Amino acid sequence: MKHLGFLLVVTITISAVRNVISLKPAAERMAADYFHFKNVKFVCYFSCEIQHYNMQLVRKLFEHDIRISVKDIREDTTYKPIFLTYRKVSVGVLLDGNCDNIIPILNEASRYKQFDAMHVWLVLSNENGNNALDFINEHFCDLNLSVNADIVVADYRGTHYLFTDVYNFGRIQGNHLERVSAGTWTEASGVRLAVKGFQYYNRWDFHNLTLRAVSVIRDRPNTFYPEMLTDIQYTAGISSMTKIVAQLLKLLMEQHNFRFNYTIVGRWIGEPARNSTKAVTNTLFWGEQDISCTCARIFPKWLEWVDIFYPPATNLETKFYYLIPDKGVGDYENRFLSPLSAGVWWGSFAAGILCVLVLTVASLFESRPQAAIYAFFSVLAAICQQAYDDFQTLEERFSSQGRRVTLLVIGLTSMLLYNYYTSSVVSWLLNAAAPTIATMDGLINSDLQLIFEDIGYTRGWLDNPGFFYYSGYKNVKEDELREKKVTRAKRTVPLMQRVEDGIELVRKGGFAYHTEPYTANQVISKTFEDRELCALGSLQMMAPAYVYIMAQKQSPYKEFFIWSLMRLFERGHYTASRARVAAVTPACSGSTPRALALGQAAPAFFLFFLLILLAVFILIIEIIWHRMEQKKQAAINRSTYKKSIAPQRGRVIAHITHRATLRT
Repeated sequence: MKHLGFLLVVTITISAVRNVISLKPAAERMAADYFHFKNVKFVCYFSCEIQHYNMQLVRKLFEHDIRISVKDIREDTTYKPIFLTYRKVSVGVLLDGNCDNIIPILNEASRYKQFDAMHVWLVLSNENGNNALDFINEHFCDLNLSVNADIVVADYRGTHYLFTDVYNFGRIQGNHLERVSAGTWTEASGVRLAVKGFQYYNRWDFHNLTLRAVSVIRDRPNTFYPEMLTDIQYTAGISSMTKIVAQLLKLLMEQHNFRFNYTIVGRWIGEPARNSTKAVTNTLFWGEQDISCTCARIFPKWLEWVDIFYPPATNLETKFYYLIPDKGVGDYENRFLSPLSAGVWWGSFAAGILCVLVLTVASLFESRPQAAIYAFFSVLAAICQQAYDDFQTLEERFSSQGRRVTLLVIGLTSMLLYNYYTSSVVSWLLNAAAPTIATMDGLINSDLQLIFEDIGYTRGWLDNPGFFYYSGYKNVKEDELREKKVTRAKRTVPLMQRVEDGIELVRKGGFAYHTEPYTANQVISKTFEDRELCALGSLQMMAPAYVYIMAQKQSPYKEFFIWSLMRLFERGHYTASRARVAAVTPACSGSTPRALALGQAAPAFFLFFLLILLAVFILIIEIIWHRMEQKKQAAINRSTYKKSIAPQRGRVIAHITHRATLRT
């Protein structure tokens, strides 16, 4: 028994024999066969028999490798549930109905919720009447039984035992006791059960059972009707995960004939203290509700309050929605010069004026008549991809090389910048993601003001530092975001906003709104224009996390709902329900041109700046070189002049001297 990790010591305490009543004929063999048939390895026997009959039962159970503990209830009726709380394997309970003190045992077992699938009860009826109905009505009608009860009452009929299956679809919910013939036992054939297979196939019809269901609507309406939860259209205050769960549970209600009595609260998670605000978790913890008609993300601490059903109903994710900023330079890429926008036209106009001024100055240095007119029409012709010539011939001593170089530089630079800009826009729109805030650091360093949807988990995150609901683990960035952008931030609007108001603030710019994609997209699709959709960005705050349907701790319906939900999952109902309320993000049509990011065009402008510096440097070198050449040419000219004029002057002087001599 060490390998099972479970030890029950056979303790038989027998007092003086008074009013000795023996077991029914072959009862020990019937009990051993039944527990062996149910694959039970441990049995707790509540007995009022003498040692001889108890030992016969012990030997029969040992023959089937079943361990047993025996408690004499003739004088001590104290119920010790410690013998019955082992929940990894089924534990059998044998109760002799001939004993006088079985009612306290049954009541205490009902109190400790021991009538469940993990406890296989075999009750031997007493001698009253020819059947067990009177015995069952007397002892089981007021017990807290449910659909998972595994209780069989064995009634001795002379040659065989008749088994009656006893359960209730929900005693607390007001349903009546169910009695079903379960089979027989004879010495020749052993156990023959009429009810075979998984027990919920035999308990398919819940007889219009009313279960208590709790759901969440953030702004509770004055008039509630269940169709609000299952409607595939958007309903204010009802999250997508609530609608998915409601649709799945509606299928089960139709299949198994039960219904819900709804209670609406405003939050999913609430502390278990009695003075706490009502929420899904604490109403389940207090036993006021049976099941949640919604689901929630689960942390280990909350598993102490509720049980969860598998598989998870859907995923929960949250995002910050904002319009991409169009000014300033930060850690994120800003919009710059949207094609065909006013900024592009004004930028082109300014560049044209600059080119006209530069060409005018160059023309003035050339002493060109009407320099301003010439510069204006030259630039205009270049913009129109045409040539321009004023047909004026300059003197040969003036060179037009400066004009030509200036026009060449302006033309080449304009062409390169234009080609670079347009090719960057096209390639970026086709291949790259829109400029957006990619990390939490970008959101922290941005000028956006944070606003939140008024919902339970957001309030928990804001009010409880150290509660990392979005990441699920200790996250320094979450703390920094909460400290800088919420706690110490200067606010112009309230922190909590309704979805419609929050999305409208996003539409105006300067705000980032936190909500679920399903909720945000319902409003965005109705209010945003195409231009705004193209400028819309989002930062995921909570990565998709599983959310689960919840129930009371040790809920009698846990096994049934897990089995039923698995069937729905295998048949594709989960996928269909999620698709009905899918959060489809409205797409940018592409007809509105998207802005080029400044960071993507920066290399072109940086190269342009370097070329300007290079041009200025070349210009300075040219001026210096030109002046040096002028000085050198002047020196050469003076030397040539002296060489060519001096002999001629000497001949003139000699001639004059000769004429003067002749005259004399």
